[in-house]
Amino acid sequence: MEQGMFIHSWDIDTDIDQLIEHFISLNCNAVAVNVTYHHAGVADLRLGHMHYRKEAGTAFTVRPSDYGTICPVAQGKLEEKYTWLQESCCQNHISLKAWVVNSHNSTLGRKYPFATVVNAWGDSYDNSLCINNQDFREYDRNLINNIERVVNPDSYVMEAMQWMPSFHGHHHEFMLGRLTPAIRYLLSLCFCKSCKEKAGGEGIDGEAVERQVQMLLKKLLKEDTTYGINEETQLSHIWMEYPLIYAYQQFRMRSVVSLVKETAKQVHSFGKKYEYIPSSTPFDINATWYEAGSFGSLEGIVDGFMPLIYHTESSYKKVLSNIRLFNSATPVGMGLNLGRDKYQGKADFISRIQEGKAMGCSEILTYNYGMATEEMLAWMKEAYQ
Repeated sequence: MEQGMFIHSWDIDTDIDQLIEHFISLNCNAVAVNVTYHHAGVADLRLGHMHYRKEAGTAFTVRPSDYGTICPVAQGKLEEKYTWLQESCCQNHISLKAWVVNSHNSTLGRKYPFATVVNAWGDSYDNSLCINNQDFREYDRNLINNIERVVNPDSYVMEAMQWMPSFHGHHHEFMLGRLTPAIRYLLSLCFCKSCKEKAGGEGIDGEAVERQVQMLLKKLLKEDTTYGINEETQLSHIWMEYPLIYAYQQFRMRSVVSLVKETAKQVHSFGKKYEYIPSSTPFDINATWYEAGSFGSLEGIVDGFMPLIYHTESSYKKVLSNIRLFNSATPVGMGLNLGRDKYQGKADFISRIQEGKAMGCSEILTYNYGMATEEMLAWMKEAYQ
């Protein structure tokens, strides 16, 4: 099986052969290198340095002629490094994966506001491009073609191929009302022109859904109605009482499937694998509906799921069994967080990886190389034996 790590573009701005040598010493046979990323401030423990990604974009030069209306911003010129990485991985039998962040891009959201998510209050989320916007879809196809030319990976690990949820961690987001599942979900729904037009084409009145959501938000934010005891069931009840909102959720899930199907076909035309992260936010496996992710409808379309199993109470067994309720065949991997606070200790960490291996986990990727402590890397090395 494949086992390795996610790495950022700045991790390859070094001696690639030494980097791969270190990966091999950690018992890794796969590396998922980021090719396009969002804003971030990242503490690199390996180099003792803060990386501030002040704009979202690619780590390689882009040519506007390769794109349509939406063109990414280059945040690096590492073309030669990617080529070196590809050659070194090939020589050392390391699987090279291109880790792609798609719709989560504040730079493009500010530059192309017509392509962003618009909530029921009429606010544009500049950190989330709408997957129903045709200009975004064209951008995504062009981006994949660009990555194939520059990186030439063995497979693609696709993140943010769905809508980002509200309150995802944008700069200094505040709410004094308690952000219950229902409130967060309703504020995550997109009512941009593209979504309402596409929904209308499927017989769903997006304007009516928007009015219902506005009414519910007003009621829910007037006073706390959950007190922490019935939060998830409240949202389930909303779907039952307001079938139009439920129909809109189903429409959103079909939209995600159509985008994934479209891009998976493109990746498969290169002869490459398509691995899908079902939610960019590490929600519990049964809460991927926040981002309108699907499992059953993607059987036979994606080559594997890469769920982010970040919570202390989560396990591969729990995730796998819940995915298998809807999808019986697609391989399921696991993405683990190398934060020390996620585990009770070394034995806990190692046992989670051993459980995944025993249950036929398709691959394991840990987040993240440069951010991990030496202690966690040592634990991973032992678990990967």
